[in-house]
Amino acid sequence: MVTERPRLLIVGGGLAGLLLAARASEQFRDRLSITLIERELSDGAQASLDTRATALSRDSKDLLALWGFWSELSGAAKAIERIHVSRRSRFGSALLEDEVSAEPMGWVVENPLLQASLLRRCIAAGVEVVEGYRAVKLTAASDLPLLQLEDGRELSADLVVIADGAESSLRSDLGITVQRRAATQFAVAVNCEAEGVDNGTAFERFTDEGPLAFLPIPHSDSNKPRYNVIWCAHEATQARLLALSDEDFLRELQMTIGWRVGKLVKMGRRAGWPLSVVVSRELVRARCVLLGNSAHTVHPVAGQGFNLSIRDVKRLLILIESELATDAPFGALSRLMAFERASSADHEQTILATTVLSDLFDQPHPIMDTVSSAALSAVDIMPPIRRGIGEFGMGRR
Repeated sequence: MVTERPRLLIVGGGLAGLLLAARASEQFRDRLSITLIERELSDGAQASLDTRATALSRDSKDLLALWGFWSELSGAAKAIERIHVSRRSRFGSALLEDEVSAEPMGWVVENPLLQASLLRRCIAAGVEVVEGYRAVKLTAASDLPLLQLEDGRELSADLVVIADGAESSLRSDLGITVQRRAATQFAVAVNCEAEGVDNGTAFERFTDEGPLAFLPIPHSDSNKPRYNVIWCAHEATQARLLALSDEDFLRELQMTIGWRVGKLVKMGRRAGWPLSVVVSRELVRARCVLLGNSAHTVHPVAGQGFNLSIRDVKRLLILIESELATDAPFGALSRLMAFERASSADHEQTILATTVLSDLFDQPHPIMDTVSSAALSAVDIMPPIRRGIGEFGMGRR
């Protein structure tokens, strides 16, 4: 007699959902049936000046290598050897680098390449991919949760992982509320090409309105250094920056970041969005778990968002392994609550650190100017502080 395998249903084909689907299918190939639902998956387009990028900490890279993903991704990744942190028009700066190991502090991979790689692994591992339909309702039934698609189909599963974004409707269906911090900063994202020396340095410059980050990404076809730029500013400034011509935007960007990045000569399309912080008050319900931006949407300063999701995936894989050894996998809410407790502590630490860091320099006041500049100087001249911040950036917990 053939025993039907438990079913894992993942709603959301972003980076977190794809990573969980790919790794879980490979790790539990004969013990778990996996279905991934996403209305529109990446077509695997090549990276360009118009794409977004993701920063991976050293610990995240080590996990991806352990799970067998890094061999394919490494050729498309750009190493971050050091991070230069400064304050615009103020004294004080810091250079963060690993003072013990010669290994990079992190890596940057453009999202289309990362998504396409994870999707290929999902398909190769036998994940059932349901594309083209949106999940419209999740009902926590007495036995198994029931998911309804917009075409009327209904799917049940032993465990549903909700990874459908910060404004998740399925999270609301479960009655899970969020803590929401309204946006005081708004992002402008763009890729830029520069003329100059590329030494693998990432730049984080704090302005009176928020941080400006330059992450190195692989060279262009003309072998020029490129950067993925996230510029955080107030709403009126963001609107003005998005409305500028390319020439005027590059000129203002160059004036703001300075010349350490080289001369900015070319840019792709700009995108903008509000930097709200959205944190779910709960992560689990009976046979349901939140993952990725559905669980936590954090400020992009220090690039911690996807790294936090990778650690959540690791904890979920441990949970799934232990649940498959029981007589009734995923049936005990108490065991899901253990995952919630471990993840919530990590979320709180990361969100607190990124929120404080983004707010510290967003204070146009003489006292705060002095404090923030002194803090940067202290980081640069005091090795224990510098190492501690570097360890956080590399994902060490």
